[in-house]
Amino acid sequence: MPARQQATALVRGSSGTRATARSRSETSSMRPTPALLALVLCASIQARPWQLAHCRGPKQAKYSAAWLADTDLLRALPESYLNTSRLFKRGTMMEAASFLLLEKTQTFKTRDFLDFYVEHLSWYERRLIVATNPLDQREKVLGAARRALATKIEEMPTIRAQRLLDAVAVMPFYGQGQGQGPSSVGLRGIYLNATLSSVRAALTRTVVVAVHNEQDLEFVETCCGPLADVLHLPNIRPEKLGAAALIAVHRLVAGLPLHDALLYSRDETRARRWDHKAPFVGSRRRHQNGELPAFWRASKYVYYTESDQILRIRSGKALAAMALDSAPAAALLVPHRAVPLPTPDDFAGGHTALLATEELRFNGGWGAAPLDAARDACCFPSDSHACLHTHVQSREVLRASTKLLRATGALSLIPGEGNFLRMEYRACAHEPDEGGRACACV
Repeated sequence: MPARQQATALVRGSSGTRATARSRSETSSMRPTPALLALVLCASIQARPWQLAHCRGPKQAKYSAAWLADTDLLRALPESYLNTSRLFKRGTMMEAASFLLLEKTQTFKTRDFLDFYVEHLSWYERRLIVATNPLDQREKVLGAARRALATKIEEMPTIRAQRLLDAVAVMPFYGQGQGQGPSSVGLRGIYLNATLSSVRAALTRTVVVAVHNEQDLEFVETCCGPLADVLHLPNIRPEKLGAAALIAVHRLVAGLPLHDALLYSRDETRARRWDHKAPFVGSRRRHQNGELPAFWRASKYVYYTESDQILRIRSGKALAAMALDSAPAAALLVPHRAVPLPTPDDFAGGHTALLATEELRFNGGWGAAPLDAARDACCFPSDSHACLHTHVQSREVLRASTKLLRATGALSLIPGEGNFLRMEYRACAHEPDEGGRACACV
């Protein structure tokens, strides 16, 4: 059998119709591992040979506020691990929705940055805040910059996938107050709509938003197109919403009751119903129709993301099968988290004070390369480069040795990812028009 047919057969075999828990367990030893699949795929230039990096090390370095998992992984986690008492413990912040899984799984990222990444929209806004901090008319300049960003996001094109994934996508959204991050209330709904649009186009149309209060509950039902469900998770602090969404999704895919769940005190000595003084908790569709939507139990995968991250994924169905199907109860596929930067090209016409800031002048001196997201490659030279902060460089060094990546109608991206707060990044090597060939297999 030719290499391309072998690769296709292996990928199809690992992503076929959903089996029962027993049959999947019986055949798990027969599944090809991600490494074996990569080697087979690398044998053919015509088949897309994804190369995966096995990410070891601290969860903070692997974190990207998004992940893709087989629902078997969530079912396998004990209820005692994802207990609602976590929602009242110090240190449980929005990041816990990822940290709790990164601590328990084999984590993978793609060696080609462009195969699976998210664009962190609120980071762009954060850089606008940094840029305008020294200005006398800061609020006026920042307000105009935010309006320009909103227009640009609303005009961004989306690329539709040929084959969507059998997945439910879940994202928390908090729009009624300051919350944990710096995003303005006005932009959060625009971020949410852009995130939902990208997920619907590239991954799945079964999208769910988790909210903290009744105002957001009504907003998300009307702002951003049809939703498969809305999760109402009241009586918690807003920064706990990510962890609450993970706990709720775990219970829904595992068939555990959520509508009568309890919230526990930090020392677990006191409890009250999660829906205390609220109309309901959990699935709004169940509350409306008296029945939980079937997709919660039937979907093969769960994609989680924060609601300010545009998804970019190439051939998600085959990539998910290769990364997750050999160890569905243990593997986690995590996207790279791309850093968009404000550049002078984003603010043509006016914005004189903003363009004169140190941030915009620095970014304007960074060369740019056109990005064909469907065909280009941007390869990390090793697993540790793809996963760890060991190889980071300052943005000054990176500006001298790389070019920003800019697709038509999109924001300019640093070619790589890293420690955002320290402005240190590990770079991938951009190769234009690689014709669907992936990074070298090693």
